[in-house]
Amino acid sequence: MFADGVLRGIDNVLGLHVMSSMPNCSIGYHLNETQTGRSNFTITFNGKGGHASMPQLSNDAIVAGAYFVTAVQTVVSRRIDPFDTASVTIGSFNGAGSYNAIKQSVTLKGDVRVMKEDTRQIVREQIEKIAHGVEAMFGVKAVIDYEDNYPVLYNDPQLTKETVKSIQDANLPEIKQVFDCGPQDPSEDFAYFAQDTPSCFFYVGCQTADGHDHPHHSPDFLMSEDCLLVAGEAVGTAALSYLGV
Repeated sequence: MFADGVLRGIDNVLGLHVMSSMPNCSIGYHLNETQTGRSNFTITFNGKGGHASMPQLSNDAIVAGAYFVTAVQTVVSRRIDPFDTASVTIGSFNGAGSYNAIKQSVTLKGDVRVMKEDTRQIVREQIEKIAHGVEAMFGVKAVIDYEDNYPVLYNDPQLTKETVKSIQDANLPEIKQVFDCGPQDPSEDFAYFAQDTPSCFFYVGCQTADGHDHPHHSPDFLMSEDCLLVAGEAVGTAALSYLGV
């Protein structure tokens, strides 16, 4: 889409997302780094399989993988500035086998979230260092497939302030409040637009009347549909103000 020139001649981009964690019919926003960037990785540790009664003749890939899972927890706690933020999650450990067999290989899949692009590189370097350290310690080989994908979503401060002011000045009765909601944990593909063109991405709260959080992408997701009118009004107001109408 970008290669085809979708943003050619575009000065700014506005985007919006409903948020079930925010009060219904509220508008949330944040300046600068607003949603996390994401990376994914797959690491396969290849050792030497064998019989459980003769571990000295094998290089146990499960032990190597388990050590990696433990060691990688230190990336955030010991390599990232406490005033910065990041997360490293091992979401899959595929080591299925038999009770009396030493595994020859295991495959792990992981997820990384950061709020600064510089931090993304630090995390990647540390994960790769740990994987190579495990190679040396356990006599295995690590095959690493590391993909940096979603960038950090950056809200242009000036455009965001102007967008928020236009919504506030409209005094729309359906909008209950407009507030700085702070940085948000999930990653967002709108970040690709914001990486290329000064942009503003904001939120409409859709929390249900029972006050419970029904998270996005969960089987329990539930939203108040009242927010849809507010979403349309907010985007329309911001767009007309931007155009000077």
